[in-house]
Amino acid sequence: MSILFRTGLVVAALGVAIGIFVLLFMSRREIEHDDTAVAHPIVTSVTARERQVARAWEGYGTARSMNVADVSAEVAGRVVARPDAIEAGASIAAGDVLVEIDPVDFAQRAAAAEQAAAALEAELGGLEVEETRLREQVSLARGERDAAQRDYDRVREAVERGAGSQSEVDRYLSALRASDRVLSTLEQQLDLIPSRRAGVRARLAGERANLRVAQEDLARATVTSPISGVLQSVGPEVGERVNIGAMVARVVDLSRVEVPVRLPVSAFRSVSVGAEVELASDGPESAAWSGRIARIAPEADARARTVTVFVEVSQDPDAGGILLPGQFVVGRVSGRDNGARVVVPRRAVESDRVLVADASAEPGAASVRAAGVRVLYYVEGRFPAIDPAETEWAVLGPGSDLQPGESVIVSNLEQLRAGMVVEPRDLGAPEDEAFGGGGEG
Repeated sequence: MSILFRTGLVVAALGVAIGIFVLLFMSRREIEHDDTAVAHPIVTSVTARERQVARAWEGYGTARSMNVADVSAEVAGRVVARPDAIEAGASIAAGDVLVEIDPVDFAQRAAAAEQAAAALEAELGGLEVEETRLREQVSLARGERDAAQRDYDRVREAVERGAGSQSEVDRYLSALRASDRVLSTLEQQLDLIPSRRAGVRARLAGERANLRVAQEDLARATVTSPISGVLQSVGPEVGERVNIGAMVARVVDLSRVEVPVRLPVSAFRSVSVGAEVELASDGPESAAWSGRIARIAPEADARARTVTVFVEVSQDPDAGGILLPGQFVVGRVSGRDNGARVVVPRRAVESDRVLVADASAEPGAASVRAAGVRVLYYVEGRFPAIDPAETEWAVLGPGSDLQPGESVIVSNLEQLRAGMVVEPRDLGAPEDEAFGGGGEG
């Protein structure tokens, strides 16, 4: 191919290209400028305000009945009766019979002790009669002894005057000594009466004690429930033998339930006896109960860094959805109100700071500033005057750079930097339109 021909092709191609460019240039459209375009990013903001917010503390615990009776057998024997209604899960009243133990041995023992006591009482009566008779005999013996003494003195005086013999003196002296021996024996028997009476009374007290024990054992043969409640379990069946201390039944009173709830140690100064506590069970079908703090443990658990509060729940055992002993629950208690605090939406706080929209020289625009904050705690609730839709809040404490009334940015936080110019849109409602007042701690 000649050079002339190739040159012609290049010139033709250039001509076509120039023609297309001219055609496109002549048919171009002018770009219309929209004077209403947004010059700065639009962000949403809320106004930081002070609110009375009580801190809510959460802890966990396992419910337990405040009135539980583990009924044991107090006597040994064979079970001869058990009411048909005495089964696990049945409601019983205080005094209802659980089981009956064979009472024959205890009844016989009580009868024997009663008879022995009656015999000793009769013996005491005999001692009274014996004492009376001995006193009479002692009085007579003393009279006879005095008479023998007078006879002896008279004979001895006669012998001294020479009117009698020594044998008569010896005879009267022998009679006097015989009278003394009789009197001494009777007085000894009379003196023993008090000690004999004391011995009989001691034996009588022992038999009466045996009688009371036998009667108590006879009464204990009928095992009854000491409290009203619901049977958790029942042990022996008819015909089985039970020993002393063997478990018969467990009765649980569901009307008063206590939950030891472990709270952080920092909650100790803000909770008090009588404070209301909301209890809830875990799970998809959670239930809720209301109770009050009855006691607070004086010592903290150094290892777990918790303090235990004892929450008491009063309930109707016949109602549905009651709190059962052994059930694991979450307790939520509001502490004492410590005054007004600045609250902001929780989502606005990142790395202990918030972004504030400060007023700018441009109308409707604001300059972004980072303000350091100190979060005391988080709460759930509603503050419509700040943000009608928000439910999670951060409560700020002393040391925060944020002041009440400043605008806190709550959107596009990851795209903003300090110094940027934005157009804020406040989400809050006017104070007079706020519904619900203060938030829920």
